[in-house]
Amino acid sequence: MANEMTLWWESMAGPRMFIEKIVTHLSNGKNVILLLDGNLPWQSYMRDFLAHQLSSIQIRQAALGPGGQQEIVPQLLRQLSRFKAGQCPQDYKAQISYLKEMQVFQQCVVWLRLEPDCQPLPVIQFLSDFRGKGLAENGCFVLEAPADQRLPRLSGSVAVLDGAKVIRSDDMQLFSSILADGSRELPEYFRNYAARLAACLSGKDGELVPVILQHLSAEEDPLITWSAVEDEYGAYRMPRRSRQELERLVWKAQLQTVFADIELERLRITTQWEQVITEALETRAWDPKKAETVYVRQFGEEVKSAADAELGTLVHMMGLRRSDDHSWRLLSIPDEREQNWIRFLCQCRNKLAHHTVCPHGMMMELLPQLSLQKG
Repeated sequence: MANEMTLWWESMAGPRMFIEKIVTHLSNGKNVILLLDGNLPWQSYMRDFLAHQLSSIQIRQAALGPGGQQEIVPQLLRQLSRFKAGQCPQDYKAQISYLKEMQVFQQCVVWLRLEPDCQPLPVIQFLSDFRGKGLAENGCFVLEAPADQRLPRLSGSVAVLDGAKVIRSDDMQLFSSILADGSRELPEYFRNYAARLAACLSGKDGELVPVILQHLSAEEDPLITWSAVEDEYGAYRMPRRSRQELERLVWKAQLQTVFADIELERLRITTQWEQVITEALETRAWDPKKAETVYVRQFGEEVKSAADAELGTLVHMMGLRRSDDHSWRLLSIPDEREQNWIRFLCQCRNKLAHHTVCPHGMMMELLPQLSLQKG
């Protein structure tokens, strides 16, 4: 876990930039509002990294519950500086002056978390109103807020960071790929697909990536794997997703993993069998289903070269007969395994092109073959 969270916060561009921006704003004496879609991964480790970069600054945590604006400072004092709570004035503006004059949070970053029944706007206004003389003298505040939180007009003492704009899908994919490539449990042909699955299913939560990778296997459908992980970690932080959403994410991972490789295979096939494909394209065909003579068309147009022939067109041509001799197939590739491979590739491509998930067994047949062809 330590290696994974270090890789996430120190080596991935987005997460590293996120910490650097927080450090810069706090060092400049600004309070920080973090707009987050869900939980931050490895928050405790993140705060450790922040504390290390802020040198002698201490990071302290507080949870704010319900209450008016005048209840914010008393709640903070009861949790973090009880001996000064008794002297705290009741007036809101006087409370802020009291915090600064008494230097209650000198050399501290107070990390605020809102309880479910706490209204965010009064706390956000508090951060805007608290204009300290800097981190060393009066301390600063960091507030976690929902990504869709409406923000009022804020003073110059507050900086807002949108986590979704800093931590990107590229960070998730790179992180997942590094972990998958280093796994001894995952077959080599399965690692890229596993990395794509983990990144897609995890959303923007880097902490879920290693959890999902640890459960994925070539033998089990990823939807079953997700259910197992959900049962084990659901109460902790797993996002609740419908079957339809999960299938969409698995389809996305499949599309990213194999769609380009299927196209490369098509090009290899049309290059290797260019002569017989070209001859078939130039020959009149007999369509036994329609009982008519035709020339092969693709999307209603002439196919000008073998390289332009799509997989579906190749499969269609293998089902036609020569018009001058119905006992001969129009396209007769002499390798039966290659013929079956073309049909199988076409099935896989058609599913993905029509936003349909390939069954896990089909993917496990496809991936090793693609790996062999690339090798």
